[in-house]
Amino acid sequence: MTTTDAIGNSSLAKLASSYKTNDTEKKAEEDYLGREAFLKMLVAQLQNQDPLNPMEGSDFSAQLAQFSSLEQLINVNKSIQSMADAFTKSSETDATAYIGKEVTGNANSIEISAGAPSGGYYTLESQAEVMVSISNAEGHVVKTLYPGQQASGEYGIEWDGTDNGGNVVEDGSYTYQVLANTGSGYAALPTTITGKVDGITYQNGKAYLDIGGVLISPDAVVKVASDKSDPENSMTAIDYLGKDISYSGHLFSVQEAKVSGSDIKFELESQEDVAINILDSKGNVINSVKIAADKTATGENVINWNGTDSSGNPVADGIYSYSISSASGKAKVAESGDVTGIKYINGTQYLVAGDNSDLVSISSITGVN
Repeated sequence: MTTTDAIGNSSLAKLASSYKTNDTEKKAEEDYLGREAFLKMLVAQLQNQDPLNPMEGSDFSAQLAQFSSLEQLINVNKSIQSMADAFTKSSETDATAYIGKEVTGNANSIEISAGAPSGGYYTLESQAEVMVSISNAEGHVVKTLYPGQQASGEYGIEWDGTDNGGNVVEDGSYTYQVLANTGSGYAALPTTITGKVDGITYQNGKAYLDIGGVLISPDAVVKVASDKSDPENSMTAIDYLGKDISYSGHLFSVQEAKVSGSDIKFELESQEDVAINILDSKGNVINSVKIAADKTATGENVINWNGTDSSGNPVADGIYSYSISSASGKAKVAESGDVTGIKYINGTQYLVAGDNSDLVSISSITGVN
């Protein structure tokens, strides 16, 4: 007795091939009785039926109808999942709502994306011996850094993205703790930061608030302050066009080794030693300029940054900022100029002001003249 090979039938072969899924779909659906399993059962039934008592047409039609219903249910499940995903995303904190507001947040995370770390900073009120402990999502310490003795000031965490064994860690979120010893033992430093949100940066698909180059998660915000009674807080970038503004420092935009707004202006009540730090977008110091008291002047001082790091090498394209400190702590950064344009960089609006085309964030405006 011979048996009928259903696969040999061209119509069934076309039916079988038309419902073959690709590898990705197959892996996603292999955990339940889906279209693949149903079709295999149907074809196996046709292969092994008794030629003398074949399946009735009505039975076959009923099974095809069941298959059609299964297909529809699978599509409905996918639609429901898409709706659930969309609802989850819409329920997350809208990071853009923080732009321009003064917030206080816990800055204790470092993001690793494509093997490159970003974020991480701390402030020392006085000279101390410093140690930094970095942990993964499970709370296990993966790296311990020993910056050593450091003077008072702000510092970025310089981590190369490897663990204590020299192995590159996986991309993701890591937390850090800074311990400082001023002579009476190590104690944890608070890593909160307060400032106006200059923009939004995305790392590993998640939005982070940019506060003066320091990135914090919207979930880490513990306080939001916004003076709505101040009419200047409601002004948009366009409202400043053509106006003469005062601002507490500006940013540098480096494009193809060209620096926009390279002059740094500050005022001194008397001649004194001055230190100027150039910071990258992560808050790391990439160049330091120390000026002796006899090279400064009472009143306005101007120096120029040529777009190089401490080794004299041109820096990468991007946004940079600066900080100024003096022996007396009374160095003032007060600049002014007409707003001549608006520039968009990485989705953030900046004003172009002054004779040197300074790049100014709206949060640094101190007044409209």
